[in-house]
Amino acid sequence: MSVPQPVGGHSSNRVDGPAGIRGLKIVDIPFDPVELEVDLDLFRKVAPLVRPRVITLGTSMTLFPFPVQAMHEIVAEWGGSIFFDGAHQLGLIAGHQYQDPLREGAAVLTGSAGKTFSGPQSGIIVWDDPGLTVELTHAIFPMLAATHQVNRVAALAVSAAEMLAFGDVYMAQIVRNAQALGAALARRGIPLLGAHKGYTTTQQVIADVRSFGRGLAVAQRLAQANIITNKNLIPADRVEDWDQPGGLRMGTIEVTRLGMREAEMEQIADFIARVVAEQESPAGVAQDVAAFRQNYQTLYYCFDHGLPLAISA
Repeated sequence: MSVPQPVGGHSSNRVDGPAGIRGLKIVDIPFDPVELEVDLDLFRKVAPLVRPRVITLGTSMTLFPFPVQAMHEIVAEWGGSIFFDGAHQLGLIAGHQYQDPLREGAAVLTGSAGKTFSGPQSGIIVWDDPGLTVELTHAIFPMLAATHQVNRVAALAVSAAEMLAFGDVYMAQIVRNAQALGAALARRGIPLLGAHKGYTTTQQVIADVRSFGRGLAVAQRLAQANIITNKNLIPADRVEDWDQPGGLRMGTIEVTRLGMREAEMEQIADFIARVVAEQESPAGVAQDVAAFRQNYQTLYYCFDHGLPLAISA
């Protein structure tokens, strides 16, 4: 069982990903499109009928926690296991700003070292059951990966050490910035998913831009204004909308690393609203974005520069 794509599920856990390629039967995890959470009551009814061996919690739109412990208790009845794909949340988990999937019952946690973890682009896999060690390591090498990329090991070690030193503060500011950005965009007339729940508990905010030209066109206009975002499926999208999804995904990792805080999210929201809601020329906004960015040239939450002055004070 895995999360369907219109409510955030990632394609790697669907029919066109590894599970589908291996010929496994894939059943949707019931998901509430308004609350953007697993529909636990419906899961309690559906899961025993399917009795899945693996339940994959992996989403590219990841705004709120999953009921991992409750789901684990349900599927444990027939020996089912939960695989938590924390590609986006890995740094938040390490920085104690998100749920801890392994402590809540997940068998395996994977993640990207190049998103919230802020290290070299690569993958990380973690488990705490020694009984899984031989199967997992042999499945990865040499069956799926023939090269383990030793060139990234030193960079990964440094980023892990920096996560231990600065992760809690860094990740907390990422989440505060995302929530501030969501609120600022909403005040400027851009609808956000999860608004009734504070927009997000992660680094992401998702805007519904169907009335502004849909996600791909809006992301391309923002790119012309030096603002990098990404299109994203939202629950209201139909299958025929998948190439032109209605959502826009924004993250606050990089701007936070540059020392920006809640006040700067207001300015960023202004830039976005000028392009999206007010339909200004991206070229004109791009000049203002570049001038704004000139004041933020230092990477923080690292050994070279420590914390931003406003936080360290």
